[in-house]
Amino acid sequence: MKKRLLLATLALTGTLWAESLYFDGKTEKSPVLYKAGEPMTFLVTLRDKDADGAIAKGRKLVWNRTGDDGENEHGEALSDEPLKITTRIDKPGFVRIIVNVLDHDGNPMKGRTERFESGAGADVNQLPADPLPADFHAFWDAEVARLHSTPYDAKVEALPVRDDIEVLKFSISTFPGERPATGYILYPRNAAPGSLPMTVRFTGYGFHATRIPFEAAKKGRLVVEVTRQGEEPDREPEYYKDLQNRTMKNYCFRNNNDKYKNDFYGMYMRGQRAIQYAETLPVWNRRDIRVEGGSMGAAQAIAAAALNPHVTECVAEIPWMADLAGKARFRRLGGLGSGIHGNTPLF
Repeated sequence: MKKRLLLATLALTGTLWAESLYFDGKTEKSPVLYKAGEPMTFLVTLRDKDADGAIAKGRKLVWNRTGDDGENEHGEALSDEPLKITTRIDKPGFVRIIVNVLDHDGNPMKGRTERFESGAGADVNQLPADPLPADFHAFWDAEVARLHSTPYDAKVEALPVRDDIEVLKFSISTFPGERPATGYILYPRNAAPGSLPMTVRFTGYGFHATRIPFEAAKKGRLVVEVTRQGEEPDREPEYYKDLQNRTMKNYCFRNNNDKYKNDFYGMYMRGQRAIQYAETLPVWNRRDIRVEGGSMGAAQAIAAAALNPHVTECVAEIPWMADLAGKARFRRLGGLGSGIHGNTPLF
């Protein structure tokens, strides 16, 4: 079945909490559908949350453009009207736009969220890829087959119904001795058998209790919310602090030269197990599976789509593991996670 993949690669909003300012930005067309040589236009507006989103006036903005073509542009403007930046790239690749607002001393406001950072790509399907390891497909095909042939123990607990939504907390074993797939399953209480499309959601880096996605289930979908590392989804804060600082410290940045011990392998297998179990639920329509996530969750979503032929749609927002070889081998800007090195066959 044909998959539909949407890569939401751009960060179009950054909030300036110190003064209730925030950037609102967009491109004039889909940012990943430009052609090489075609003008790319960015419209970036500085707004004031305390003024109901009105344009924040009188502030100095400075901007910088970099790109896979090695070109660098910069400029400045006042925030009195939307900042319009028009650029282009004459070969397949991406450009990156960064806009800072200056403080009252003329310095860029500091902090990860206190600037606008975005980009756009031209002929992105023509970008050269790093060659796969020789055993890449054989390895993953064999591991998925091994997972599916390994019997699993499913511990499923029904939680109180809320807003006519059934909620199940699950823990499903993967391989002996490995962490289970855990999380929540939700669906409308009176859904008919075979009536619901499935959405499988993956989350980003860090540890905390997993939110139960009632709103997603209210849209008439079977929703599977998968935890990061097979942790329990509803424990006290101290449990997650221990995972972050001791039990799973530096996860995803360790053992990355071992195909079986690295944390990505475990995440991808747990994602496949969660989908395998959800496919047995009577309410699923036996047709539609959407996988989605942001950051590390986006990497998991892409892997889930690549490893499961039943997945029909993938939405990956600002994905980890993006273009790891771009900077080192192709002199591109490089993607998120470019500092992760190793020969592990990761997506």
